[in-house]
Amino acid sequence: MKKRIAIPYILFAATAIVALFYLFRSVGLKNDLMLKETQQAKIDESLAEYKEVMRIDSILLEGDYKKALNAYNSELKYVKDNPYRIPLRIGLAEQLLDLKTDKTKVVKDSIVSNIDSIQAIEQKAKYEIKLRDSLSFALEKAKVQLAAMRRQLGNKTLGEYLKFKNKKGSLMHYVGQVSNNMANGIGVAILNTGSRYEGSWRNNERHGEGTFFWADGEYYIGSYSNDLRNGLGTYYWPNKEKYVGEWKDDKRNGKGTFYGKDGEVVTKGIWKGDKLVEVEK
Repeated sequence: MKKRIAIPYILFAATAIVALFYLFRSVGLKNDLMLKETQQAKIDESLAEYKEVMRIDSILLEGDYKKALNAYNSELKYVKDNPYRIPLRIGLAEQLLDLKTDKTKVVKDSIVSNIDSIQAIEQKAKYEIKLRDSLSFALEKAKVQLAAMRRQLGNKTLGEYLKFKNKKGSLMHYVGQVSNNMANGIGVAILNTGSRYEGSWRNNERHGEGTFFWADGEYYIGSYSNDLRNGLGTYYWPNKEKYVGEWKDDKRNGKGTFYGKDGEVVTKGIWKGDKLVEVEK
């Protein structure tokens, strides 16, 4: 008789235990779901911040330093923990903007001091046209490089900022791919001299294919090795003259051809130490 009375209590206790088990499990699953949703929200927020940093970096690379500076200050002030080194990016934009402003002032002062006749004005105008054409080409080249960089947005090392000196002691502001805290891969660097390099890097040195623009309008497109022009490359002057051929340690060395401003061959042959030593007939 006692066993019959105990059976309902046992069944009730078992049912209660099962109910409590599923209750706790439900609460646990709910907590896990909330945690995963919170983590996903943080990931989405980080991804949005990363894309915004990349967008503003693109503005900086396009040369609109003032717009990029304003964007860094206004649109990224909410970024927490600052994993993207926003103050460094702001510093770079400010320095580039100051450099651009200073160079504009120097050019204006030079024009005022050197214009002493109508002929001088005409010559200066011709030079400015050639310089503008050269800068337009440089801008188009930069846009091509930028498009290539955008296609690699899946690489998390893209868009890092570094500041270092090259072998000649020039300070370089670098934005691009980074490995081991050094410029490695594709990137753009602007020197404190006003020059700019776009292309491949290895351990903070130009290495591989790239393009270097000087502030006076000259530029080089070709191969680099150990931070120097090595291999095949073309050097352009603002007056449309160019050299196409082999290089060694920043000097014309090997087979090469020099073209005049009209595109005709002026001379070609073997070069050594930047000098033509054997003319090809």
